[in-house]
Amino acid sequence: MVAEYACLAITDTGQIWINKRQVDPRAVRANIERMHAENPQGSVVIRADKNSKSGLVVQVMDAARLAGVYEVSIAADEVD
Repeated sequence: MVAEYACLAITDTGQIWINKRQVDPRAVRANIERMHAENPQGSVVIRADKNSKSGLVVQVMDAARLAGVYEVSIAADEVD
């Protein structure tokens, strides 16, 4: 089992939150690199608002991979 260490949220207005702390989009990779150094077995879970831009989601996924994290998941809400 892989230990989860980063929950990234992307809002409909383009804000990025890592573990309930707002982060500048340019600092996402550095934040994930720091967390990866602390816990190399960790993973990233991205929870994006349904109205968020898909390009921003891809940018965050790319930042995680560039930071050395390849266990990246996308969380989704159930649709009624």
